Amino acid sequence: MAGTQRKPTGPDYGNVPVIASGVIAAFVAITTAVVSTGGAENEFRWQLGLAAGCIAFIVCLATFSLMILAGKPNPDSMGHGSGVNRRFGAEPDARERDQEEPGKD
Repeated sequence: MAGTQRKPTGPDYGNVPVIASGVIAAFVAITTAVVSTGGAENEFRWQLGLAAGCIAFIVCLATFSLMILAGKPNPDSMGHGSGVNRRFGAEPDARERDQEEPGKD
């Protein structure tokens, strides 16, 4: 089965989520470090900025990944074929009710 590879469907985002998360994390890190210093007389709080940047990077990357997964369409083969419940809500051993049955109201 090494020769059978599935072709990816949908857009290829490449490194865009990683780069965007890095830019947002850098902004958060710099802003947090500068704002938390509390003035020119105090020591620069780079540890707090680094921690906030790492958290922002992870949260942004997870959010982008979930949005990409949620936007991916299902393959056409889903919902067709053999099985007990081929469609959501279908009752087992029930006739298909796609067409109206004559004589029933």
